[in-house]
Amino acid sequence: MNGHGMTRPPRRIRGAGWLAGLVGGWGLLLAGCAAPLPEADTSPAAEAAFEERTEQLVALDSWRLVARLGLASGEEYWSAQLNWRVQEGQHVLDLSGPMGRGGGRLTLSDNGRALLVTRSGERFQAQDPDTLVARVLGESIPVSGMIYWVRGLLHPEASYQLDIDADGRPLEILQSGWAIEYTEFEEVDGVSMPVAMVLEREEVELRARIGRWQLGPDETW
Repeated sequence: MNGHGMTRPPRRIRGAGWLAGLVGGWGLLLAGCAAPLPEADTSPAAEAAFEERTEQLVALDSWRLVARLGLASGEEYWSAQLNWRVQEGQHVLDLSGPMGRGGGRLTLSDNGRALLVTRSGERFQAQDPDTLVARVLGESIPVSGMIYWVRGLLHPEASYQLDIDADGRPLEILQSGWAIEYTEFEEVDGVSMPVAMVLEREEVELRARIGRWQLGPDETW
């Protein structure tokens, strides 16, 4: 299940510096994610379970999640609420106060082009979401990778290293220079979906806590 050209770093204790400084419900929410993880499983049965899960999720062209995000970069910390809707390949991400900078709507077309409209009405466009977000926020947030990682999938166009458990759920993905660690799952329509994860690269750490998933067409929200 491992990709090529990547050397696996040792596992780290994540978030020890900035997490200690958080207060209130958000700090307690993230602290509650630190449950012991299962051991990695390299058996053919585990790999087959991962592939079956991947096929189930890739077949869905509509899904939705609501999450809370926390981004730490150097000595700075920002938080945001995220409502992410996907319908027939088009992604609409509504951010409330993204990283403390006002909020807005990010729309990704099926050809990858990105449009951000801020709450003040400013419009920004780019050929890909990563370039757009870095330009506007001044922070590196891997939106193109998160399209896959948030569902516990591999980006199909990048090399990788992968740890999975006996049920085929991802424990950690190393891809595109990011380490994505999954700390909690829940069953949604018979599929194990991530509800807590940490993404880390160099001095940047992004934590996500997903409060609700919907798989399939948006009929109930």
